[in-house]
Amino acid sequence: MFKDNKLLLVRSHKNEKVFYSLGGKIDEGETDIDCLKREVREEIGCDIDLKSVKFLNQFEEIAHGKENTWLVIRMYEGKLIGEAKPSSEIAEIGWFDSKSDRSNLSEMARRQFMPWLTEHGYIN
Repeated sequence: MFKDNKLLLVRSHKNEKVFYSLGGKIDEGETDIDCLKREVREEIGCDIDLKSVKFLNQFEEIAHGKENTWLVIRMYEGKLIGEAKPSSEIAEIGWFDSKSDRSNLSEMARRQFMPWLTEHGYIN
């Protein structure tokens, strides 16, 4: 989700320092879009305008802090319906661009999707 050429990222209560992209595991029988709708609702209390949803890219890397876990992020953009607010599982939300302090971003964000989003004009 983007606003003013910045990307919405979240920090969970489980990890006190690192911001991640919205999302989670796809449940059995779910599509990417079903998972996207559920996770956005669970994490920031918003719905998504389904007509605005667009697949951007797929990124893969070792999960932050989990050397034996391979993470695949299928990144989408879409318009939020409602105001993003941290849910019970989210400690904080933040809006980031290429000028933001990257020390509190996951490795995948720093190395892969923030540079890609900058290069393709999604964020400043």
